[in-house]
This record gives sequence, C-alpha cells and structure tokens, in this order.
Amino acid sequence: MNGFRGLGLSLSNEDPVADTLAVVAAADRLGFEEVSLPESRLFNSVMPVAAAALHSTQRVTVRIGVANPVFRNPVLLALEAATLADIGPGRLRFGLGAAEWTVRRFGMDPPGWRPLTNTVEAVRAVRRLTAGEELDFVPTTFSVAPGLRLDRFPPVPVPVDVGAVSRRMMEVSGEFADGVQLGAITSVGYTRWARQRLATGAERAGRNVDDLLLSANVLTSVGPDRREARNAVKEVLAYYLARVEGVVVDEAGADPDAVAAVRAAVAEGGEQAGAAVLSDSLVDVFGVAGTPDDVIEGLEPFADAGLDLPLAWYTFGPDRDAGIRLLAEQVRPAVVNS
Repeated sequence: MNGFRGLGLSLSNEDPVADTLAVVAAADRLGFEEVSLPESRLFNSVMPVAAAALHSTQRVTVRIGVANPVFRNPVLLALEAATLADIGPGRLRFGLGAAEWTVRRFGMDPPGWRPLTNTVEAVRAVRRLTAGEELDFVPTTFSVAPGLRLDRFPPVPVPVDVGAVSRRMMEVSGEFADGVQLGAITSVGYTRWARQRLATGAERAGRNVDDLLLSANVLTSVGPDRREARNAVKEVLAYYLARVEGVVVDEAGADPDAVAAVRAAVAEGGEQAGAAVLSDSLVDVFGVAGTPDDVIEGLEPFADAGLDLPLAWYTFGPDRDAGIRLLAEQVRPAVVNS
C-alpha cells in the first residue's frame, strides 16, 4: 500500500487535564507524529491544554483540532497560535472550524452568521499574521486596523488546517489552508471524496494538492481479543451515526437500512441501545478495529484513498494504554513511510 506520512492520536479532551496530558506524554515517548486536541462540547478549553502539552513534550506535534473562529476574533486566534508556537517551536498545527452542529445545539449561533466566510477569513488572517505579514484582504466578519501585524510572530509560519465537512468548505480549504482534518466517523469513501474536493480547490488557486496535508480522525480500537476490540467502538459510533448527516454518511457506502436501525435505536433508548443493533459492517465502514493485523489491514484503503495522516481516534482499545502501545509498537511501523 501507499504509506502514510505519520500516525497520530486524536484525543477527546473531555477527561481531566492531567489524564489528557498523560496520554500526550505517552504519544511523545512512543514516537507518534501528532496529537490532536479538540474543544469537545463544554468540557475543556483547548488553548491552555495545548500550551501544557507543548511545554511538557519534546518532539510530538500538537494539533488544535479545531478552534472556533465564530466566537474568537481571528486576531486573537493568531496571537494564540503565535504564543503556542513559541512554547513548542515547529511543533504546532492550528485547526479552525465553525462547528455548526455544536454551535446550533448550544443555541449560540449568532444572528446572520456565515460559517464558511468566518472560517475562510480566519484561516487567511491566522496564516498571514503568524507569518509576520499584514492582511491581504478586507475582512467582513471582524474588524481590524489597516496594516496591523503581530508584535512578535513565530520564526516559522504556523500551518493552518480546516475542520472541513461540506463540499464548499473542502474546496475553499484547498484554496487557502495548509490542510484539512476530517472529523468524526471518517470512512474510506468520504476520504476519497474529500481528497477530490480538496484537489479541486487547490487547482482553482494554482496550488498542488500534494503540498497540503489531509488528516482524519479514524475511529480506532486495537487489542489481542478481536471481538472485544470491535465492541469497544460501537457505543461512540452509535452516538455519531445518530447525529452526523449528509455527505459524511452518504459518501461512506454504508448500508442505509443499517444506519437507520442505529438511529432509531438511539432515538428510543440512547447510545447503548444503538450499539446493541450496530452491525459489524458499520464498524468496518466507519472504523478500524480488532487485532493489530486487523487495524493495519483496515488502514490500507485509507492510504489508497489519499489520506496522508490518520489520527487514531477516541477509543484506542478496550484497554486504552495497552491499545496505544500496540498502535505505536505494531501498527505504526507497518503503515508509516520510513
């Protein structure tokens, strides 16, 4: 198969900060290329956790995956990116995304907001300002004095990615961003579709899609007992299948009747009820789970679909720490280009 540029971990950032930092330290020690930290619902703010992660590690890249440009002024985002880059020079990727579903769920969507425009203008602003330059456009979603620059900016510009979902967001990411991070329940079919949309946008801007980084949260569980490892992803998969709509599911190639059965069970009895009816075929479409050999085999089609960097996401295994070790010691050497 085509090998990946690396293998990372994508954390929930829902646990106590000390627990999250313990996983980050393990990732640094075990040789993973990246750790992705989100803002998940209303648990932990990502910026202080990322600062602590960068300060306490030596080599792993820490990814903001992702911050919301609707509630944070893009100049503040650029200042946060520059500060984090000073804490961990050369070890930061900065992701932005409007998180429309979450914003609406919390009733925090501002009147007249424009998620795509908010995101694009924030990406352009953070890239320019962290490169020590002034803006090369007049923003419409925030105000800034003409000619404004950061007083101190990183010696190396910060790569800025987008947590893109839709066709339009994927294509404008190809035009303006350094990469894309695909979010929950990524599939091979959706990855292939995303790569094509990213390439369309890159071509429109005269850029080469191979210069961008396509990363993705890939629902992962590994352990010596295949059935136990596969069962470990079912509840979280049921949770997201009940909430994610549109292209993420449509491009996956999943059995629509199987998806509908999970959604109906979750609506009636919650995630545990959804997990009870979740088929093995859905685990195969939306995750890589089982023994280390199963996970290696499951990742191969993602590489062929154009994924550059899989971020093993959320579950890791029935035993979290043991799963992380298996990913580092057995899976990573088999799937990463040497």
